[in-house]
Amino acid sequence: MIRAALRLAPGRRPSRPLASLCAAGALLLPACCNMPMGRFLENGPPTPGPLSSGLTPPLQLAFSPPTDGAGAASAKAANSSVVYHTVYRAPDAPAVLPSTVAVSLDNVLRMACERNPEILVARERVHESQIAFDAAMQSCMPEMLRKDTFKKPVAEAQLWRRRAELSKIQNEKLEDAGNTYIDVLTARRGEVIGADLQKYQEQLHDRAKKLVESGEKPAKVIVEAIETVLNNQRQFILRTRQQGDAATVKLAYLLGMGDGVPMAADETLAPVDMADATAPVSGLVRQAQENGPGVAELHGLAAAIEQGIADAQCAQRICDRTGAALVCGRLQMAHSELQQAHLTLVDLQGKLRAGVEEAVSAILSGRDQIAQASDAIAHAAETYRLTDVRLREEGPEANRRNNTYNAVLVSIQQLSQAHANYLTAVRAYNKAQVRLLLLLGTYNDCKPKPH
Repeated sequence: MIRAALRLAPGRRPSRPLASLCAAGALLLPACCNMPMGRFLENGPPTPGPLSSGLTPPLQLAFSPPTDGAGAASAKAANSSVVYHTVYRAPDAPAVLPSTVAVSLDNVLRMACERNPEILVARERVHESQIAFDAAMQSCMPEMLRKDTFKKPVAEAQLWRRRAELSKIQNEKLEDAGNTYIDVLTARRGEVIGADLQKYQEQLHDRAKKLVESGEKPAKVIVEAIETVLNNQRQFILRTRQQGDAATVKLAYLLGMGDGVPMAADETLAPVDMADATAPVSGLVRQAQENGPGVAELHGLAAAIEQGIADAQCAQRICDRTGAALVCGRLQMAHSELQQAHLTLVDLQGKLRAGVEEAVSAILSGRDQIAQASDAIAHAAETYRLTDVRLREEGPEANRRNNTYNAVLVSIQQLSQAHANYLTAVRAYNKAQVRLLLLLGTYNDCKPKPH
């Protein structure tokens, strides 16, 4: 046995026994200790299918995916109080992006998971905590001589906190990326529809101007009214284009694409089904509360803190004998941290319940709204066709007497409103689908993959 002796000056008592003990403990460390650093149809707009079975066409967008595979994430199981520990590694972004390809909403979520800057930072924090936990588990130094970072219960609890933080950030950023992608498609589709409606208005404007030029002075008021509508329509197109550009820039950031997101000229917006909202709500709530983002991590944190309480109870016996404030506070702090973990889990499960119920309600209501908006577009389009035929077939006198120009103008505005209602309904429906998918914890592309 190796003995370590500390010489003291004769007649003097050691003023810092704990410091001396740490020094002695450091001498006892053997050299073998190892601390590894570890995603307008022609016959009318599409409507959602009865089930979330992928029957509706995917949202289309072209951009450049990464050349590497899914983000490098490795996992290793440990037979301890922690169910599993995972080493997260941030994937290296490729220097050159390949040619553009059409992708679905699923690929947008995957790209965000692999390349979003905030997710990568949070993943690297988990990796840092994993290193500290591995070192704590394999170190030979006595627990009481270590820094707090490398004490087993502290390192384990910190690892679970970082994992919960990563889960929260991933959920937020994936939902933001999916919503932004849907916003891009909505704006681009709105711009295309606006341009088509502007052609109808310009055609009506040309006819009214010819009527005035032929000597029909009373028709000038019709020209002015159409000019007003045309100016509003041009402003709408400019505003929608800017919104699409802004959403595209944001999407490029969320996907970690510094060169921007190249857009395809034929991207479409249609209802997409990603989660089955027809299942009983109670079952969906239970699934979210068991598998939703952050649930497993909070359970792991509570288990780690409970293990720390056992160690703190040992320190409490020292507190009873010495009255040392730092030692005496450990058990009380551990109980407080455990209570905080339980309350946070209760709060999270309440949020998951509210989120699932709201998303299911939005999806079910959205299907009816989309179907009604689709019917409204068909009726508005037929109204425009009939009034336009009447305008061309009737003479100038009959048009003025029947106020046909105004009827055509109103029918165009009704068609515009019907399209706007449809786009709004599809946009809300698709966002609710993304939200429900993430809340249920069934999106697996961001989860660690074991060896």
